[in-house]
Amino acid sequence: MPSIKKNLVYNFILSASQVFLPLLSIPYISRILTPAGIGEVSFIDSFTYYFISIAEFGIVVYGMREAAQLKNEEAKKAKLISELIVLHIISSSITLVLYGIAVFFIWNKIHDVRILYFSLSYLIVNFFACEWYFLGMEKFKFITIRSLLSRVLGLISIFLLVNEPSDHYIYYGIIASSAILNSLWNSFLLFRQVPVSFKEMNWKRHIPKLRITYLISLVYGITLLLDNVLLRIVNTASAVGYYAFSMKIVRISTTLLTDSLLVFFPRIVYFIKENNHTQVQLMITRNFQLLILFSVPICVGIFLLGEPLIIIFLGKQFIPATENLMILAAFPLLKSYNLFLSRQVLISHNREKLYLNSLLVSGVVFVGLMLVLSYNYADTGASYAIMCAELLMLGMNYYYVKKTSPHLQVFDLRTFSHALIGAILFVPVIYLIRISVSSTLLVLIFSISSCFIIYVLIQLFVIRNDIMVILKNIFIHHFKKATHFFHNS
Repeated sequence: MPSIKKNLVYNFILSASQVFLPLLSIPYISRILTPAGIGEVSFIDSFTYYFISIAEFGIVVYGMREAAQLKNEEAKKAKLISELIVLHIISSSITLVLYGIAVFFIWNKIHDVRILYFSLSYLIVNFFACEWYFLGMEKFKFITIRSLLSRVLGLISIFLLVNEPSDHYIYYGIIASSAILNSLWNSFLLFRQVPVSFKEMNWKRHIPKLRITYLISLVYGITLLLDNVLLRIVNTASAVGYYAFSMKIVRISTTLLTDSLLVFFPRIVYFIKENNHTQVQLMITRNFQLLILFSVPICVGIFLLGEPLIIIFLGKQFIPATENLMILAAFPLLKSYNLFLSRQVLISHNREKLYLNSLLVSGVVFVGLMLVLSYNYADTGASYAIMCAELLMLGMNYYYVKKTSPHLQVFDLRTFSHALIGAILFVPVIYLIRISVSSTLLVLIFSISSCFIIYVLIQLFVIRNDIMVILKNIFIHHFKKATHFFHNS
């Protein structure tokens, strides 16, 4: 558990940066660029990332799991890494051809060679992607430092270089360049740490094992990456802008929750290999408690503060997106619990086929709903479509988990009740603030700070929630260490 606690601290710092840095950039970007410009960037970004997921060939989840299992077997681990890198180069080369064909057919939706160059550059650099290695090895300190530096550099670049509506291509260039920097940094460090050799390899042996995880990554990308693309095909760039930034707010919130899955996953896989069922259940229970304890108040807060969030962070030109945000308010809970059931239980127990079934069914339903509802109701229809898909997937994932692992406890009613009790108190608090304060900014500041303080106090001193007490002790411990360090220096 000590390393899990350290990794959770690094993970929290990383997740916090994924929340707070966009809170600085989004208000600026939404006021400089038009909804149409943001829609064009969101479209090419989603388009590029889907081809990256095609090139990834299912290696991320598979490689992370295999690397975690071979953590203490250096020779086998080096061989695994070498083979997976070669396999990724081959799959990326094939994907590059498919990418060129796709660009030819949808050029009228891109119509800007500048953003295409950035997109192509990222796809090529991604040939040597190896993030899965650092996740499998639980190198969360490195991942945190690297990501923080690239994000801060990206944020500074946005403020310096994006100054008018026509700078939307620069905005996308900064997004792509930050991702390129991360990828190059990963590759440099990997080749320094691991004796990668391209002799006597048998990369073909991984293909049968990768087929399921590859299909999972492709189908998973339908809701994650193709939502903006499908919406743009049947509607306007402005509709994509309204929808994309609404989704960005809820996905930023979701990141705070789902990143903890990466911390627990390697340890769950390791304990499963060791047949230590007690520790497997402990890891799963703690991970669930973390997700629920924070997802419920986030969802309630987004629903109650939809309009102030839109006005402050996106600007008045994005007020039409308020309805989208309220529809999407429960997305952090649905998505994080879906990923919890699929990765921490189904995939860790080598039951990828069942997760693939859930993805296929919900993916087909999503595409149908997205095309029909987006055509008729634009960004609002897109919001309903993705929520319906998440609900359907949640039902199927839960069914498969209970069917195949009935001994595992994957839902804790006590923790959920604790979270709900604390979050319900947000309703009167926010109501009183909204009728007492006229400034939208102050309403948002007072509401978030008051609800956060009340929620933590209720969990610690009234309900005495176990996981909140553990988090408090971790925070106090690291605070004392930091204070002692600065005092001595």
